[in-house]
Amino acid sequence: MNRTASHFEGLLERYFETLLQDAPTFATVMGVRSAEGKLGELNDRFVARRQRERQTALRSLETISPRELSNEQHLDRLALRSMLLKECEDFTRGRHTLEPNAPQQVLDILFHELMRGDDEPKRAARNLRSLLKQAPNFLEEAGTLIDKPERVWRRVMEQTVTGGAALLEGVETFLQGTQPQPADKAQIRATRRAMEKYRDRVKRRPLAPAGSFAIGTTTLQRRVRDELGLDYTLGQIETLALGEAQRVGDLLKEACARFGRKRSADEILAGLRAQWRPRKPLLELYDSTTREIARGFRAARAVTFPKGDELVVKPVPEFLRTLIPTAAYSQPGAFEKRQRGIFWVNDLSALKKTEAEKLAERQQHFGLSLTCAHEAYPGHHLQFVTANRHPRKWRRLFAHAVFYEGWTLWCEQMMVDLKMDRSPWLRVQQLHDALWRCHRILVDLRLQTRRYGYEQAVRHMQRHLGFTRARAEADVNWYTASPTVPMSYWLGRLENARLHQRLVVGRGWSLQKFNDWLLSFGTIPQSWIEKYGLD
Repeated sequence: MNRTASHFEGLLERYFETLLQDAPTFATVMGVRSAEGKLGELNDRFVARRQRERQTALRSLETISPRELSNEQHLDRLALRSMLLKECEDFTRGRHTLEPNAPQQVLDILFHELMRGDDEPKRAARNLRSLLKQAPNFLEEAGTLIDKPERVWRRVMEQTVTGGAALLEGVETFLQGTQPQPADKAQIRATRRAMEKYRDRVKRRPLAPAGSFAIGTTTLQRRVRDELGLDYTLGQIETLALGEAQRVGDLLKEACARFGRKRSADEILAGLRAQWRPRKPLLELYDSTTREIARGFRAARAVTFPKGDELVVKPVPEFLRTLIPTAAYSQPGAFEKRQRGIFWVNDLSALKKTEAEKLAERQQHFGLSLTCAHEAYPGHHLQFVTANRHPRKWRRLFAHAVFYEGWTLWCEQMMVDLKMDRSPWLRVQQLHDALWRCHRILVDLRLQTRRYGYEQAVRHMQRHLGFTRARAEADVNWYTASPTVPMSYWLGRLENARLHQRLVVGRGWSLQKFNDWLLSFGTIPQSWIEKYGLD
């Protein structure tokens, strides 16, 4: 390795080692055991220190000649630069003074430990008690950061604090069942009060101007280039999205025609859901469907499955039932030796009394084969386990949505194309969800460039997708805080299709060779893989 390459490796090492020390909750989720039970800091000193670290790393990157790096180092260079620029932009525009998200950070790490508790109760209980003890001071300090809260984010924070009561009840239930200690209830009460105090403090602050969540045209264009790896202008992306919405919409109408030309996809799916009767208990059905889909992809030689990984289909513990939707996936940390993912199934029929009520709850899981392909094999689980074994240690920490969400939609498409599930409604459901992802591009782009205000974005989702207001608001709330992520789903799916055309159709690669090649570089934009990963 030449001197420049060694210098670059040292830069990566220093930056990420410092990051993992500074952000123990992030380190815990990544599988660093020494960070467990720590909340870290969230105050002016912490924010300023992290900005200095980013600026130092960016300056160091400028001293490195790209011509002296290997192709794999180029991929890390691009990913690191993208991450640093994004975080620097957020600091410069004062996002830490606008977004009151400290309660969410506390709840997220408590939730992470609760999910661990189903298998390692003593370890989880120890970490939960440590986190609860630190939470009041963490929230008190974090409250000093917020100057003028963004109004959408403030409303989300209020909902988070209200909803957090259920999670804290789950923590209390868990701790009471795991060698209860006298201080448990008091610490949970103190955390709840600290969250309410944080909420009240933020509510007393004057609001930022409407739409302060938007990053603006120039920044959004840069992120499209450096986070999604696309050389499209924003105008070209909008034109693309409009064309895709029309194309997918036409395909959806065609697929719906076999069920009656005057029936919409929502009506068809609602009717089919009402007729569906699960042929076995839901947990068994998810488990058998996941295995069946995995066998199908193996038999089709569509992708290489990782060796030594684990995927467990488990029922949502009682103390988490109100916090998880119909199904969810927990991926293993990047540095965990045991690469075990958990596919949670939440069967709320257990809480119902009548058979009709129980059936209605089970029917919410209609169409679960697409969910299994998306979340398990060959979707998120296979992709993240593969990425977590990348020989370049720090590559595992880069996670670009254009790849990991584009990959899952690609998996859904492969399942339909390879006829893994021959249900007549599958194509309707897949296209119905695809149309939603096409409109996400438009809403994301227009929100972040201030062409849409919040209400316009909500109305767009209601008008074009038939969403209820509550569902539209939930979607848009997330869009405001995650610029370029909503558009990444379908744009990533299109990138995979473009490369498939070039390499499978054009060069004669097998589907397995193509998918394995894509997955072998980690979770980074497809265009970078194309540039530095092809011979």
